[in-house]
Amino acid sequence: MVKMSQENTPTRQSTVQSYSERGSKAYEDPMNKEFLYGEITRRFLHQVEFQPNDKVILDIGCGTGFVFDELGDQFLSRDMRGIGVEPAAGMLEIARRKYGGDGPFTVHEGSFENIPLENRSVDKIISTLALHWVKSLEAAAREMRRVLKNTGSLDIFMIAKDDGAQFKKAIVAAQRKHLTFAQIMTTATLVQRVTPKECHAAFHPFHDDFDLRVEMFTDVVYGTFDDHMKWWKARSTPVIAEIKDKDRFMVDLREELEKTGTDKGIPFDTAYLWITGRSKTNA
Repeated sequence: MVKMSQENTPTRQSTVQSYSERGSKAYEDPMNKEFLYGEITRRFLHQVEFQPNDKVILDIGCGTGFVFDELGDQFLSRDMRGIGVEPAAGMLEIARRKYGGDGPFTVHEGSFENIPLENRSVDKIISTLALHWVKSLEAAAREMRRVLKNTGSLDIFMIAKDDGAQFKKAIVAAQRKHLTFAQIMTTATLVQRVTPKECHAAFHPFHDDFDLRVEMFTDVVYGTFDDHMKWWKARSTPVIAEIKDKDRFMVDLREELEKTGTDKGIPFDTAYLWITGRSKTNA
């Protein structure tokens, strides 16, 4: 392992702190893992393909170890080593409790902008629902390219520009009762909102040596208010960090979301990107 550079600014500190304080335990809730983003992430992971020469797998933004939870059997059967990198202390604590033994997994403090690994030391990079929290996609791409071997590959899953566009209108309506316009605008810019074309351009460090593809997928997922709040609480801590009366906010949010309800339940309009990079050397 190499020491993280102090020159690169890590993923937003407000995001890191809020996940450490509130979001880490919520991530382990079975409802969070089985509904909406959890379900979509599972589908993504079980479509990821490994090659015989994939021996060192890096999961960036590993959280509490969801990738290792899901793909642990493959790591063991293929004799692969899994390295998790995560900036949030609360997430790291849980992941280390789960994967701090003598198995094939290790977890370290780090981020997309500061990966504590040597140059060209990784065979494959995986990341799920983490890249959209970075300040700069280009900075993240440069750092990923630094640690990825020329013969390597990457599979990254992140939310797209229009993810939850209708759902978030209800959130903003509830926020207006608790935050100023400036505060709401700040929360709106916490997440990278990019199109496939913009994402592809940001990954220019990979263009010379890798065949890079960015595909967008959409879906509508229905659930009760309580269903949605299981995943939303786990992933929205930076969005409500400045709200003082959070209990009152949840009452207001329920009222706004239930206005959008249908016979199937409250809808959430998902939009997410799958970024794949395959070495031209292996083509």
